[in-house]
Amino acid sequence: MAEKENFKLEIASIEAATNFVRNLLKQYKCTNRDIIQAELFTEETIVYWANVAAPNETFQIELRKRFKTITLSLTYRGAQANPLDLSEEAEDDEFSFIGQNILIGLSTVTYYYENGVNVVTFSLKKKGLNPVVAIALALGAAIICGLTVNRFAPSMQTILSTSILTPLSNAFFGFLNAIVIPFLFVSVIASIFNMDNIAQMKRIFKTLFSWFFGLTALAGVISVLAGMVYFPLQAAGAAGASEGVWTQIAEIVFDIVPTNILKSFLDSNTLQTIFLAVITGIAMLTLKGNFPVLTRAITELNLVLSTLLDAVCSLMPWVIFICIFNMILSGDSMALLSSLGVVVIICVCFIVFTLLCLLSVAAIEKKNPFDYIRTISPVLLIALSTASSSATFASHTRTASTEQGIRDYLVNFSIPVGALFSKPFVVPVLFLVTIFLGNFYGISFGIAEIISLVVLSIIMSIAVPPAQGMGTFLFTVVFKKYGIPLEGLAMAASLFILFDYLITSGDVFSINISMLHTEHFLKKAEQKKPARFSASI
Repeated sequence: MAEKENFKLEIASIEAATNFVRNLLKQYKCTNRDIIQAELFTEETIVYWANVAAPNETFQIELRKRFKTITLSLTYRGAQANPLDLSEEAEDDEFSFIGQNILIGLSTVTYYYENGVNVVTFSLKKKGLNPVVAIALALGAAIICGLTVNRFAPSMQTILSTSILTPLSNAFFGFLNAIVIPFLFVSVIASIFNMDNIAQMKRIFKTLFSWFFGLTALAGVISVLAGMVYFPLQAAGAAGASEGVWTQIAEIVFDIVPTNILKSFLDSNTLQTIFLAVITGIAMLTLKGNFPVLTRAITELNLVLSTLLDAVCSLMPWVIFICIFNMILSGDSMALLSSLGVVVIICVCFIVFTLLCLLSVAAIEKKNPFDYIRTISPVLLIALSTASSSATFASHTRTASTEQGIRDYLVNFSIPVGALFSKPFVVPVLFLVTIFLGNFYGISFGIAEIISLVVLSIIMSIAVPPAQGMGTFLFTVVFKKYGIPLEGLAMAASLFILFDYLITSGDVFSINISMLHTEHFLKKAEQKKPARFSASI
């Protein structure tokens, strides 16, 4: 099924084109988040093409639906003009959203030029049941079914567990584990490859990314302290083996560099995979434009794996039902009750991190934290209600530029790039849930394991796809590394999805903090330049 319409390729067509897109997507009951992303995609593509096209040119918008996937395509016949590839010579235009926005990171935007026609596509999903509601229903149904079987048919416990539930969960986790490493590899390459404008942002790159990394590291420190308080026996039990600790840490660091490329994938070594992806991405970035076929292949493979992973994760409510049902039949239902403590300690970590960020606003910016919260609260409310950083783009940009006084090019670079690289609120969830489930399954964490886990959590936080609920796949990688049974993934996925809305709004908050402090230090550096010039005279 396809619907299409032609428009004049000019700025004045933006309103009609975005209305056309919105009305079509509403018919397919797409989420507000997806509609906003599609409108951004359409608007910025038109802006880019209108600046390079000859007068009276036209473009076409086409929407196709296959199964549950909706593909929005914009086509324009003319000279090659890739809206995702910013010109090296561009100045103010280089900060246009389309070249740096989060749609690139979503792995759902592709571009190709064929037979004189420019084609840009954006893929999205038909609206389904809210993941939080789906998880809640799965948990409720599993508990009811488990208690019913235990009470009225105890003889069926072993049969159901060993013959049906365990084989089904093992098959799912095995398949998920098989696609995670390839997806991670291709996703990191695509993210780096599409960040070609970083070289043009030398003035703000160092300061901005220092804040991104600093806040993520701060989240890691808070997570470790919370973990040692909540699980004191694990931390204390390994405290005496200080000599072995540093040996293990050194092995972890040097093990990042692979000795055999294929073995890294066969062993599902996450750190080595990310290292290879970073090196490959940088090499492709250096040679960008020399191998268009390879570029398109990586982009398409990224989209295929992302779609496949999304399809697998859509089965998560069923898997959670199976695993929790199996857990109750096996007599392990205490894990559900004990998880309440982890929920509380993660919330405490969020609060401590937020308070420290607000303290930095008071100390560095000399601003009242309450006034700051009042200014940024509309943006945070959008993030909290949609669990989408993309949905906050327009509001966040307007607030940062007009109300916070942050320069436009810093805003236009920081918001989309931060959505890809700044996710400190993922770290406490990933770290503490792993510690909790490791403890539940009798796996102890010494100092070396705790340090390696927090480092891995920081690295893996960058790999979280900016799509609701898909961050749960990271637990597959972490659990395998530390020997935690994959059956625990059901509990981990439930907890992660529970925190998804808070994680998104917290990450948007951290991006704004980083952006605000970067602007402060840029102004400070600019004030010093005239003084130095005067002194030299």
